[in-house]
Amino acid sequence: MTGRPPRFDGADPGTAHADWLASDAIRAAPELELRPTALLVVAAHPDDEVLGAFGSMLRARDAGIPIDVVVATDGEGSHPGSPTLPPERLAAVRRAEHAAALAGVGARIHRLGLPDGDLVARRRALVDAIAPHVAALPDDALVVAPWARDGHPDHEAVGDVAAGLARERGVPCAWTPIWAWLWGAPGLLDGLPVRRVPLDEAARAEKAAALAAHASQVAPLSPHPADRAVLSPTMLERFAGDEHVLLAPAAAAMPFDDRYLAEGDPWATRTSWYERRKRAAVLAALPQERYRFAVEVGCGTAALTAQLAERCERALGVDASLPGLAEARRTLAGLPNAWVEHRAAADGLPVGDPDLVVLSELGSYLEPAELRGLVVQARDRGAHLVLCHWRGEGADLRASAAEVHAAAAAVPGLRRVVAHEDERFLLDVLVPA
Repeated sequence: MTGRPPRFDGADPGTAHADWLASDAIRAAPELELRPTALLVVAAHPDDEVLGAFGSMLRARDAGIPIDVVVATDGEGSHPGSPTLPPERLAAVRRAEHAAALAGVGARIHRLGLPDGDLVARRRALVDAIAPHVAALPDDALVVAPWARDGHPDHEAVGDVAAGLARERGVPCAWTPIWAWLWGAPGLLDGLPVRRVPLDEAARAEKAAALAAHASQVAPLSPHPADRAVLSPTMLERFAGDEHVLLAPAAAAMPFDDRYLAEGDPWATRTSWYERRKRAAVLAALPQERYRFAVEVGCGTAALTAQLAERCERALGVDASLPGLAEARRTLAGLPNAWVEHRAAADGLPVGDPDLVVLSELGSYLEPAELRGLVVQARDRGAHLVLCHWRGEGADLRASAAEVHAAAAAVPGLRRVVAHEDERFLLDVLVPA
Protein backbone atom coordinates (compact mmCIF):
# COMPACT_ATOMS: atom_id res chain seq x y z
CA MET A 1 0.00 0.00 0.00
CA THR A 2 1.40 3.35 -0.96
CA GLY A 3 0.60 6.69 0.55
CA ARG A 4 -0.81 7.39 3.98
CA PRO A 5 -4.36 8.35 4.98
CA PRO A 6 -4.87 11.81 6.40
CA ARG A 7 -5.08 12.42 10.11
CA PHE A 8 -8.65 12.72 11.27
CA ASP A 9 -10.46 14.73 13.91
CA GLY A 10 -13.18 12.86 15.73
CA ALA A 11 -15.11 16.12 16.11
CA ASP A 12 -15.41 16.41 12.34
CA PRO A 13 -18.86 15.26 11.18
CA GLY A 14 -17.18 13.51 8.28
CA THR A 15 -18.58 12.13 5.04
CA ALA A 16 -22.34 11.75 5.07
CA HIS A 17 -23.82 8.26 5.25
CA ALA A 18 -25.94 8.94 2.17
CA ASP A 19 -22.82 9.78 0.17
CA TRP A 20 -21.28 6.44 1.06
CA LEU A 21 -24.46 4.56 0.16
CA ALA A 22 -24.38 6.23 -3.27
CA SER A 23 -20.75 5.28 -3.92
CA ASP A 24 -19.95 2.72 -6.60
CA ALA A 25 -17.97 0.49 -4.26
CA ILE A 26 -20.80 0.18 -1.72
CA ARG A 27 -23.61 -0.17 -4.24
CA ALA A 28 -21.79 -2.91 -6.14
CA ALA A 29 -20.40 -4.79 -3.14
CA PRO A 30 -21.32 -8.49 -3.21
CA GLU A 31 -22.22 -10.29 -0.02
CA LEU A 32 -19.38 -11.82 1.98
CA GLU A 33 -19.64 -15.49 1.10
CA LEU A 34 -17.16 -16.87 3.61
CA ARG A 35 -18.78 -19.27 6.08
CA PRO A 36 -15.98 -20.09 8.52
CA THR A 37 -15.99 -22.73 11.24
CA ALA A 38 -14.28 -20.34 13.67
CA LEU A 39 -14.14 -16.56 13.93
CA LEU A 40 -11.30 -14.52 15.41
CA VAL A 41 -12.01 -10.80 15.75
CA VAL A 42 -9.03 -8.62 16.62
CA ALA A 43 -9.71 -5.09 17.88
CA ALA A 44 -7.46 -2.21 18.82
CA HIS A 45 -9.93 -0.79 21.36
CA PRO A 46 -13.09 -1.94 23.12
CA ASP A 47 -15.94 -1.13 20.67
CA ASP A 48 -13.96 -1.60 17.41
CA GLU A 49 -15.43 -5.07 16.89
CA VAL A 50 -18.96 -3.86 17.64
CA LEU A 51 -18.59 -1.05 15.12
CA GLY A 52 -17.15 -3.06 12.27
CA ALA A 53 -17.63 -6.78 12.92
CA PHE A 54 -20.82 -7.21 14.92
CA GLY A 55 -22.68 -8.64 11.94
CA SER A 56 -19.96 -11.23 11.43
CA MET A 57 -20.16 -12.17 15.10
CA LEU A 58 -23.94 -12.53 14.95
CA ARG A 59 -23.59 -14.76 11.90
CA ALA A 60 -21.11 -16.94 13.76
CA ARG A 61 -23.22 -17.06 16.92
CA ASP A 62 -26.36 -18.06 15.06
CA ALA A 63 -24.42 -20.79 13.24
CA GLY A 64 -22.98 -22.14 16.48
CA ILE A 65 -19.44 -21.15 15.48
CA PRO A 66 -16.90 -20.35 18.22
CA ILE A 67 -15.98 -16.67 18.47
CA ASP A 68 -12.83 -15.24 20.01
CA VAL A 69 -12.30 -11.52 20.45
CA VAL A 70 -8.79 -10.21 21.09
CA VAL A 71 -8.67 -6.59 22.29
CA ALA A 72 -5.24 -4.97 22.18
CA THR A 73 -5.90 -2.05 24.57
CA ASP A 74 -8.41 -1.08 27.21
CA GLY A 75 -9.20 2.18 25.41
CA GLU A 76 -7.89 4.41 28.17
CA GLY A 77 -6.76 7.03 25.67
CA SER A 78 -10.17 7.93 24.22
CA HIS A 79 -10.54 11.11 26.33
CA PRO A 80 -7.12 12.71 26.87
CA GLY A 81 -7.29 15.50 29.43
CA SER A 82 -10.66 14.40 30.78
CA PRO A 83 -11.46 16.04 34.16
CA THR A 84 -14.02 13.29 34.80
CA LEU A 85 -12.24 9.99 34.22
CA PRO A 86 -8.45 9.64 34.45
CA PRO A 87 -7.00 6.92 32.18
CA GLU A 88 -6.97 4.13 34.78
CA ARG A 89 -10.63 4.70 35.68
CA LEU A 90 -11.63 5.10 32.05
CA ALA A 91 -9.96 1.76 31.28
CA ALA A 92 -12.09 0.06 33.92
CA VAL A 93 -15.24 1.71 32.57
CA ARG A 94 -14.45 0.65 29.02
CA ARG A 95 -13.72 -2.95 30.02
CA ALA A 96 -17.10 -3.13 31.73
CA GLU A 97 -18.86 -1.56 28.73
CA HIS A 98 -17.13 -3.99 26.41
CA ALA A 99 -18.20 -7.01 28.42
CA ALA A 100 -21.78 -5.76 28.48
CA ALA A 101 -21.81 -5.07 24.74
CA LEU A 102 -20.70 -8.61 23.91
CA ALA A 103 -22.72 -10.40 26.58
CA GLY A 104 -25.25 -11.70 24.06
CA VAL A 105 -22.69 -12.83 21.48
CA GLY A 106 -21.07 -15.62 23.47
CA ALA A 107 -17.53 -14.63 22.55
CA ARG A 108 -14.44 -15.50 24.51
CA ILE A 109 -12.69 -12.21 25.25
CA HIS A 110 -8.91 -11.92 25.46
CA ARG A 111 -7.53 -8.60 26.72
CA LEU A 112 -3.91 -7.79 25.90
CA GLY A 113 -3.69 -4.64 28.03
CA LEU A 114 -1.27 -2.84 25.71
CA PRO A 115 -1.07 0.97 25.93
CA ASP A 116 -3.79 2.82 24.03
CA GLY A 117 -2.28 5.03 21.34
CA ASP A 118 1.09 3.26 21.35
CA LEU A 119 0.51 0.10 19.34
CA VAL A 120 2.72 1.15 16.44
CA ALA A 121 5.72 1.21 18.78
CA ARG A 122 4.56 -2.06 20.39
CA ARG A 123 4.34 -3.99 17.14
CA ARG A 124 6.55 -6.87 18.35
CA ALA A 125 4.42 -7.30 21.47
CA LEU A 126 1.30 -7.17 19.30
CA VAL A 127 2.63 -9.90 17.01
CA ASP A 128 3.64 -12.10 19.93
CA ALA A 129 0.26 -11.71 21.64
CA ILE A 130 -1.97 -12.25 18.59
CA ALA A 131 0.06 -15.02 16.92
CA PRO A 132 -1.02 -17.86 19.26
CA HIS A 133 -4.69 -17.08 18.65
CA VAL A 134 -4.20 -17.16 14.88
CA ALA A 135 -2.07 -20.29 15.03
CA ALA A 136 -4.81 -22.12 16.94
CA LEU A 137 -7.43 -21.49 14.23
CA PRO A 138 -8.72 -24.29 12.00
CA ASP A 139 -7.94 -24.11 8.28
CA ASP A 140 -11.35 -22.69 7.36
CA ALA A 141 -11.46 -19.93 9.97
CA LEU A 142 -11.84 -16.18 9.39
CA VAL A 143 -9.89 -13.32 10.97
CA VAL A 144 -11.53 -9.88 11.13
CA ALA A 145 -9.58 -6.76 12.12
CA PRO A 146 -9.59 -2.98 11.54
CA TRP A 147 -8.46 -1.81 8.13
CA ALA A 148 -4.70 -1.34 7.84
CA ARG A 149 -5.33 2.06 6.17
CA ASP A 150 -7.99 3.29 8.56
CA GLY A 151 -6.26 6.52 9.57
CA HIS A 152 -5.93 5.64 13.27
CA PRO A 153 -2.41 4.38 14.08
CA ASP A 154 -3.68 1.75 16.53
CA HIS A 155 -6.23 0.44 14.02
CA GLU A 156 -3.62 0.30 11.29
CA ALA A 157 -1.09 -1.55 13.44
CA VAL A 158 -3.64 -4.17 14.50
CA GLY A 159 -4.99 -4.61 10.97
CA ASP A 160 -1.51 -4.88 9.49
CA VAL A 161 -0.33 -7.45 12.04
CA ALA A 162 -3.54 -9.50 11.94
CA ALA A 163 -3.48 -9.71 8.14
CA GLY A 164 0.14 -10.81 8.09
CA LEU A 165 -0.47 -13.52 10.66
CA ALA A 166 -3.57 -14.70 8.80
CA ARG A 167 -1.62 -14.93 5.54
CA GLU A 168 1.05 -17.00 7.22
CA ARG A 169 -1.56 -19.28 8.78
CA GLY A 170 -3.35 -19.61 5.44
CA VAL A 171 -6.72 -18.25 6.56
CA PRO A 172 -8.57 -15.25 5.08
CA CYS A 173 -8.64 -11.88 6.78
CA ALA A 174 -11.34 -9.24 6.38
CA TRP A 175 -10.58 -5.63 7.25
CA THR A 176 -13.25 -3.35 8.73
CA PRO A 177 -13.02 0.39 7.96
CA ILE A 178 -13.91 2.48 11.02
CA TRP A 179 -12.47 5.99 10.97
CA ALA A 180 -12.06 5.82 7.20
CA TRP A 181 -15.84 6.31 6.96
CA LEU A 182 -15.27 9.74 8.51
CA TRP A 183 -12.24 11.10 6.66
CA GLY A 184 -12.56 9.18 3.39
CA ALA A 185 -14.36 10.30 0.25
CA PRO A 186 -16.74 7.80 -1.40
CA GLY A 187 -14.21 7.01 -4.13
CA LEU A 188 -11.74 5.72 -1.53
CA LEU A 189 -12.91 2.12 -1.86
CA ASP A 190 -13.30 1.99 -5.64
CA GLY A 191 -11.49 -0.98 -7.12
CA LEU A 192 -10.94 -2.63 -3.74
CA PRO A 193 -12.41 -6.04 -2.75
CA VAL A 194 -15.36 -4.70 -0.74
CA ARG A 195 -17.85 -7.20 0.65
CA ARG A 196 -21.19 -6.63 2.37
CA VAL A 197 -22.33 -8.28 5.59
CA PRO A 198 -26.12 -7.81 5.63
CA LEU A 199 -27.89 -7.07 8.91
CA ASP A 200 -31.64 -7.60 9.15
CA GLU A 201 -33.81 -5.51 11.44
CA ALA A 202 -33.26 -7.78 14.45
CA ALA A 203 -29.51 -7.72 13.96
CA ARG A 204 -29.51 -3.94 13.58
CA ALA A 205 -31.43 -3.56 16.82
CA GLU A 206 -29.02 -5.88 18.61
CA LYS A 207 -26.07 -3.94 17.26
CA ALA A 208 -27.62 -0.64 18.34
CA ALA A 209 -27.99 -2.00 21.86
CA ALA A 210 -24.37 -3.15 21.85
CA LEU A 211 -23.21 0.28 20.74
CA ALA A 212 -25.34 1.94 23.40
CA ALA A 213 -23.52 -0.16 26.00
CA HIS A 214 -20.39 1.86 25.13
CA ALA A 215 -21.84 4.91 26.87
CA SER A 216 -18.43 6.55 27.36
CA GLN A 217 -18.00 6.69 23.58
CA VAL A 218 -21.47 7.57 22.32
CA ALA A 219 -22.33 10.24 24.90
CA PRO A 220 -20.34 13.01 26.60
CA LEU A 221 -18.76 12.24 29.97
CA SER A 222 -19.49 15.82 31.04
CA PRO A 223 -20.00 19.26 29.43
CA HIS A 224 -16.22 19.77 29.40
CA PRO A 225 -14.77 19.86 25.84
CA ALA A 226 -12.34 17.04 26.67
CA ASP A 227 -15.30 14.84 27.62
CA ARG A 228 -17.15 15.06 24.30
CA ALA A 229 -18.58 11.95 22.70
CA VAL A 230 -16.02 10.14 20.56
CA LEU A 231 -18.54 8.71 18.08
CA SER A 232 -20.42 11.47 16.31
CA PRO A 233 -24.01 11.06 15.06
CA THR A 234 -22.63 10.79 11.51
CA MET A 235 -20.37 7.94 12.57
CA LEU A 236 -23.14 6.14 14.41
CA GLU A 237 -25.41 6.47 11.40
CA ARG A 238 -22.75 4.86 9.22
CA PHE A 239 -22.65 1.82 11.54
CA ALA A 240 -26.42 1.41 11.82
CA GLY A 241 -26.96 -0.57 8.61
CA ASP A 242 -25.20 -3.32 6.71
CA GLU A 243 -21.51 -3.72 7.43
CA HIS A 244 -18.83 -3.57 4.77
CA VAL A 245 -15.40 -5.19 4.89
CA LEU A 246 -12.37 -5.37 2.64
CA LEU A 247 -10.67 -8.67 1.86
CA ALA A 248 -6.99 -8.50 2.79
CA PRO A 249 -4.48 -9.92 0.28
CA ALA A 250 -3.80 -13.62 0.65
CA ALA A 251 -0.36 -15.25 0.56
CA ALA A 252 0.86 -16.52 -2.79
CA ALA A 253 3.42 -19.15 -3.73
CA MET A 254 6.82 -17.56 -4.33
CA PRO A 255 9.54 -18.55 -6.82
CA PHE A 256 12.06 -19.52 -4.13
CA ASP A 257 9.74 -21.56 -1.91
CA ASP A 258 10.92 -24.90 -3.27
CA ARG A 259 14.56 -23.96 -2.86
CA TYR A 260 14.03 -22.94 0.77
CA LEU A 261 12.21 -26.21 1.43
CA ALA A 262 14.90 -28.30 -0.23
CA GLU A 263 18.03 -26.46 0.83
CA GLY A 264 17.12 -24.32 3.86
CA ASP A 265 19.63 -21.59 3.01
CA PRO A 266 19.95 -21.76 -0.79
CA TRP A 267 22.43 -18.88 -1.10
CA ALA A 268 24.50 -19.78 1.98
CA THR A 269 23.66 -16.38 3.44
CA ARG A 270 24.94 -17.38 6.87
CA THR A 271 28.32 -18.68 5.73
CA SER A 272 29.46 -17.48 2.29
CA TRP A 273 32.21 -14.85 2.14
CA TYR A 274 30.29 -12.79 -0.39
CA GLU A 275 27.27 -12.55 1.91
CA ARG A 276 29.32 -11.87 5.03
CA ARG A 277 31.43 -9.19 3.30
CA LYS A 278 28.35 -7.56 1.81
CA ARG A 279 26.68 -7.38 5.22
CA ALA A 280 29.83 -5.84 6.72
CA ALA A 281 29.80 -3.21 3.96
CA VAL A 282 26.13 -2.41 4.62
CA LEU A 283 26.70 -1.99 8.34
CA ALA A 284 29.78 0.18 7.76
CA ALA A 285 27.81 2.39 5.35
CA LEU A 286 25.04 3.27 7.79
CA PRO A 287 25.27 7.03 8.43
CA GLN A 288 24.08 6.73 12.04
CA GLU A 289 25.48 4.59 14.81
CA ARG A 290 22.04 3.77 16.17
CA TYR A 291 18.55 3.58 14.67
CA ARG A 292 15.16 3.35 16.30
CA PHE A 293 13.37 0.92 13.96
CA ALA A 294 14.79 -0.90 10.95
CA VAL A 295 12.79 -2.80 8.34
CA GLU A 296 14.46 -5.18 5.90
CA VAL A 297 12.16 -5.90 2.98
CA GLY A 298 12.74 -9.31 1.42
CA CYS A 299 14.79 -10.49 4.40
CA GLY A 300 15.23 -14.09 3.24
CA THR A 301 16.98 -15.98 6.04
CA ALA A 302 17.22 -12.70 8.03
CA ALA A 303 21.01 -12.93 8.36
CA LEU A 304 21.23 -9.17 7.73
CA THR A 305 18.21 -8.42 9.94
CA ALA A 306 20.02 -10.11 12.83
CA GLN A 307 23.03 -7.84 12.42
CA LEU A 308 20.87 -4.75 12.00
CA ALA A 309 19.36 -5.60 15.38
CA GLU A 310 22.75 -4.87 16.93
CA ARG A 311 22.51 -1.28 15.70
CA CYS A 312 18.77 -0.73 16.23
CA GLU A 313 16.28 -0.70 19.04
CA ARG A 314 13.99 -2.89 16.90
CA ALA A 315 14.60 -4.75 13.65
CA LEU A 316 11.83 -6.28 11.55
CA GLY A 317 12.40 -8.54 8.58
CA VAL A 318 9.53 -9.10 6.13
CA ASP A 319 9.35 -11.64 3.34
CA ALA A 320 6.68 -13.19 1.12
CA SER A 321 8.12 -16.73 1.20
CA LEU A 322 6.62 -18.86 3.94
CA PRO A 323 9.49 -21.40 3.91
CA GLY A 324 11.89 -18.48 3.91
CA LEU A 325 10.26 -17.10 7.06
CA ALA A 326 10.81 -20.43 8.80
CA GLU A 327 14.53 -20.09 8.08
CA ALA A 328 14.47 -16.46 9.19
CA ARG A 329 13.00 -17.41 12.55
CA ARG A 330 15.84 -19.86 13.08
CA THR A 331 18.31 -17.04 12.47
CA LEU A 332 16.59 -14.63 14.86
CA ALA A 333 15.91 -17.11 17.65
CA GLY A 334 16.95 -15.59 20.96
CA LEU A 335 17.09 -12.00 19.73
CA PRO A 336 14.54 -10.05 21.79
CA ASN A 337 14.50 -6.99 19.51
CA ALA A 338 14.26 -8.71 16.11
CA TRP A 339 11.42 -10.58 14.47
CA VAL A 340 9.92 -11.45 11.07
CA GLU A 341 6.51 -11.13 9.48
CA HIS A 342 4.92 -12.32 6.26
CA ARG A 343 4.57 -9.51 3.72
CA ALA A 344 4.83 -9.10 -0.03
CA ALA A 345 6.68 -6.14 -1.52
CA ALA A 346 3.46 -5.10 -3.27
CA ASP A 347 1.90 -4.57 0.17
CA GLY A 348 4.40 -1.81 0.87
CA LEU A 349 6.18 -1.05 4.11
CA PRO A 350 4.54 -2.25 7.32
CA VAL A 351 2.59 0.22 9.41
CA GLY A 352 4.96 2.22 11.56
CA ASP A 353 7.71 4.80 11.32
CA PRO A 354 10.98 3.05 10.47
CA ASP A 355 14.01 5.30 10.33
CA LEU A 356 15.97 2.68 8.39
CA VAL A 357 14.73 0.65 5.39
CA VAL A 358 16.96 -1.93 3.72
CA LEU A 359 16.54 -3.58 0.31
CA SER A 360 19.26 -6.17 -0.19
CA GLU A 361 19.00 -8.05 -3.50
CA LEU A 362 15.20 -7.70 -3.52
CA GLY A 363 15.02 -4.80 -5.94
CA SER A 364 16.24 -6.92 -8.84
CA TYR A 365 13.13 -9.09 -8.55
CA LEU A 366 10.53 -6.33 -8.25
CA GLU A 367 8.25 -4.71 -10.80
CA PRO A 368 9.25 -1.06 -11.32
CA ALA A 369 6.07 0.18 -9.63
CA GLU A 370 6.71 -2.01 -6.57
CA LEU A 371 10.27 -0.71 -6.23
CA ARG A 372 9.19 2.89 -6.63
CA GLY A 373 6.40 2.43 -4.09
CA LEU A 374 8.84 1.18 -1.45
CA VAL A 375 11.30 3.99 -2.16
CA VAL A 376 8.58 6.64 -1.97
CA GLN A 377 7.25 5.25 1.30
CA ALA A 378 10.73 5.18 2.84
CA ARG A 379 11.24 8.80 1.75
CA ASP A 380 7.86 9.92 3.05
CA ARG A 381 8.54 8.35 6.44
CA GLY A 382 11.86 10.13 6.70
CA ALA A 383 13.88 6.90 6.68
CA HIS A 384 17.39 6.22 5.51
CA LEU A 385 17.15 3.84 2.56
CA VAL A 386 19.90 1.27 1.94
CA LEU A 387 20.09 -0.55 -1.38
CA CYS A 388 22.61 -3.34 -1.96
CA HIS A 389 22.45 -5.57 -5.04
CA TRP A 390 24.57 -8.18 -6.79
CA ARG A 391 26.03 -7.04 -10.11
CA GLY A 392 25.80 -10.41 -11.81
CA GLU A 393 23.25 -11.68 -14.29
CA GLY A 394 20.45 -14.21 -13.94
CA ALA A 395 17.44 -15.35 -15.92
CA ASP A 396 15.12 -14.63 -12.99
CA LEU A 397 16.28 -11.02 -12.47
CA ARG A 398 13.89 -8.31 -13.63
CA ALA A 399 16.53 -5.59 -13.45
CA SER A 400 20.27 -5.26 -12.99
CA ALA A 401 21.83 -3.73 -9.89
CA ALA A 402 22.62 -0.58 -11.88
CA GLU A 403 19.03 -0.28 -13.09
CA VAL A 404 17.61 -0.77 -9.60
CA HIS A 405 19.86 1.83 -8.03
CA ALA A 406 19.30 4.32 -10.82
CA ALA A 407 15.53 3.95 -10.51
CA ALA A 408 15.65 4.54 -6.75
CA ALA A 409 17.95 7.56 -7.08
CA ALA A 410 15.58 9.06 -9.68
CA VAL A 411 12.78 9.39 -7.12
CA PRO A 412 12.60 13.09 -6.23
CA GLY A 413 13.21 14.24 -2.67
CA LEU A 414 16.19 11.95 -2.01
CA ARG A 415 19.94 12.50 -1.95
CA ARG A 416 22.72 9.92 -2.03
CA VAL A 417 25.05 10.05 1.00
CA VAL A 418 26.89 6.77 0.36
CA ALA A 419 27.85 5.31 -3.02
CA HIS A 420 30.00 2.18 -3.04
CA GLU A 421 30.84 0.39 -6.27
CA ASP A 422 32.26 -3.05 -5.60
CA GLU A 423 33.30 -5.55 -8.25
CA ARG A 424 30.43 -7.81 -7.16
CA PHE A 425 27.76 -5.49 -5.76
CA LEU A 426 26.48 -1.91 -5.65
CA LEU A 427 25.70 -0.22 -2.35
CA ASP A 428 23.88 3.12 -2.02
CA VAL A 429 22.38 4.96 0.94
CA LEU A 430 19.69 7.51 0.13
CA VAL A 431 18.21 9.94 2.65
CA PRO A 432 15.39 12.49 2.40
CA ALA A 433 16.65 15.69 0.82
